[in-house]
Amino acid sequence: MHHLHCRLLFIGLCLALTVLPIEAFAGTRLALVLGNSKYRAVPVLDNPANDAADLATALRGMGFNVIEARDGTRDAMANAVRDFSARLSGADVALFFYAGHGLQMNGENYLVPIDAKIETPADVRFNTVNLADIQQEMEGTGRANIIILDACRNNPFLEKLARGSRAAPSRGLGRVDASGQGSLIVYSTQPNNVALDGAGRNSPFTSALLKHIATPGIEVRQMLSRVRGDVLAATDQKQTPWDSSSLVGDVYLAAPPSQVDGGSAPSTSTQPAAAPQAAAGGAEQVAAAAPQAMPPTSPTPQSGAGGLDSECERAAAPAPPFASPEQLKIDNTHDFAAAVPICEAAVRANPDQPRLEFLLGLAYGGTKNYLAAQRYLTKAADAGYAPAQGKLGVYFATGRGVVKDMPRAFELFSKAAAAGEPGAISNLGAMYSNGNFVKKDEARALELYQKAIEAGNPFALAQTGLMYFYGKGTPRDYSTAAQYFQQAADLNDGFSLKYLAVMQERGLLGAPDAAKAAELRRRAVQVDPGSQDPNVPKQLNASGPRRSSGGHHVRRIYYYRFVGCRWAWC
Repeated sequence: MHHLHCRLLFIGLCLALTVLPIEAFAGTRLALVLGNSKYRAVPVLDNPANDAADLATALRGMGFNVIEARDGTRDAMANAVRDFSARLSGADVALFFYAGHGLQMNGENYLVPIDAKIETPADVRFNTVNLADIQQEMEGTGRANIIILDACRNNPFLEKLARGSRAAPSRGLGRVDASGQGSLIVYSTQPNNVALDGAGRNSPFTSALLKHIATPGIEVRQMLSRVRGDVLAATDQKQTPWDSSSLVGDVYLAAPPSQVDGGSAPSTSTQPAAAPQAAAGGAEQVAAAAPQAMPPTSPTPQSGAGGLDSECERAAAPAPPFASPEQLKIDNTHDFAAAVPICEAAVRANPDQPRLEFLLGLAYGGTKNYLAAQRYLTKAADAGYAPAQGKLGVYFATGRGVVKDMPRAFELFSKAAAAGEPGAISNLGAMYSNGNFVKKDEARALELYQKAIEAGNPFALAQTGLMYFYGKGTPRDYSTAAQYFQQAADLNDGFSLKYLAVMQERGLLGAPDAAKAAELRRRAVQVDPGSQDPNVPKQLNASGPRRSSGGHHVRRIYYYRFVGCRWAWC
């Protein structure tokens, strides 16, 4: 019997803040791989031990020194972690992988050994391994730290823990968001969903990871995009990996492009070439944030494909979902006119590289040369590069550089959304909300907006607030709407600040408060002077329904600045 698994992939890539030569990353690579299948107190799991064994083999082939333990008791797991911790100081790359049961309680995540007997909250603390302890051991600069959790969300101990306990056990592992600089978090399925264990030797997610992890010449986010596509295909679109990123440089788990394109055969022990000085853009947020990056430093093309790649990234890459404060603190810092020749040189040196073609398309778009932008975005989109598909969808939705074509936009948004592109998911929601090409379906739009929030798209926060405010796709609920608006307002979004002001003026959240409303409007003008003014019908007032029955889980997104487009394609 194959059990449902929820697979969470967390990749925390703590890149050095100083500019290091590529050779500095050619040192020791250390991995700890754990997989638990033969549980004694709960049903066994089919795949985790196989997943761990196969990944350990793959990592050894990539030059990792691997500490491996399968079907471990708590003592065995603790000893393996202790050994791993003792050897971390000499590693340039550290990777931890766990497959098996995992659970969360009171906000903490725990990995479950095969001998765990869990009946009370105390048993969780003393009979499992706390993930936070492993994360703390791995913290450190000058090293890429990678944590991969392939853990079941279907908590087999939930009923016992909930029985007569004041603790807060929950279904599966809790979400871990990218925090600080240089992290990438990827869920193997959408949050609050279980992933399929699969009918073969490995789970669909691990099968895809094994297929792509050792591919030379692709950056880790491109690798994960391929993994996502394979998982979607293998699960008939039922399972969609998601990610949260604050990466600031390129990370290669196999040979970097400079070694592949240079003509030398990629070595299986090649170390990842990281470029901390480059602002590496993640998934394009086509309906949320305008392209962001670290402040430009007047880059000039360097000799060698790797240098050109990094310069193009720094010159044109958009900020990723869940970007760090450093990536978002300065708005619209790209000099796209300067980026065009840099990315042109990178494309000439590395032809048929979708990521570079995408960046060149962004650079041309930033100079309003939409015809050239559309040409390069199309090349990257035709190669299956999801960020380019999402951005090209915006072009067809707006008629930017092309004839306006909503069916084509819908097709492109759908492809990019299936690959987990946050902006494309949100834009797809807008099409359902407005009835553009597809039949208007507000419930579907709300579902997509909420998925976009989980994927790291700030645009969807205010959109979801609007859905609850007007009762679209859900019963009207001013309280829940205010929570979404407040999250966007915390990111300095003037549109949401003004909606909160309207709610205070009309007493939709309690007694009218003119002073608080005035302060909200003052702040909106200060932080976001170009924001729209809401056009709220006069009949929406305190006499209407204030909240729906029952509670709502409010999706939260952690940004420091909400920038870019406003409630329309961009």
